[in-house]
Amino acid sequence: MRRALLILPPLLAGSLVFGACGVKTTHKVIAAAAVTGGNGWMPSAPIRVKEDRKLVIKVGNKAKETHGFSIDAFGVKDTVDPGKTIEVKLTPTQKGTYVVYCQLHPKHKKTALIVS
Repeated sequence: MRRALLILPPLLAGSLVFGACGVKTTHKVIAAAAVTGGNGWMPSAPIRVKEDRKLVIKVGNKAKETHGFSIDAFGVKDTVDPGKTIEVKLTPTQKGTYVVYCQLHPKHKKTALIVS
């Protein structure tokens, strides 16, 4: 019984240290859709994330045609078919404001990714 008691405290301490070191993940949802004045993104508010935090964006498409999803600064360029959803994963390592847009329809309203 003593051996178990001697081993348990170091194991608990290790789990506390290593559990606190993990990189947190931010999850966001956005969709291509008809918005006031044309087509764009819903919600239209910028996507916000902390620097060096993993970001997972579920990108949907509520429109009747395929739309693109691009963030040039992070090499993101994908498409999403009508009624479908894709998942985009990235880890922004530099603070700033980055344009989020549909590369297939450049006139559609854009939004932003704000890294703070």
